[in-house]
Amino acid sequence: MEQLYGLPQPLTGNEIVTIQQEQNGQFAKCSMPLSEFVTFILAGLTALSTAEPSEKGVLWNNAGVVSIS
Repeated sequence: MEQLYGLPQPLTGNEIVTIQQEQNGQFAKCSMPLSEFVTFILAGLTALSTAEPSEKGVLWNNAGVVSIS
């Protein structure tokens, strides 16, 4: 684990978020500003159904919380 030094600072939205994903032995890495990442996540959340799915393993918007049926 990396060492953190200093106190947390207020977020400005310009901080860079990096996501690294491995799939089938291949790695993909994506970096973007925090503000863009939050917009992306919120868009995905609002696109989810607010009705609980009848099938198991489906993502849905459970009053603002991403849940898996």
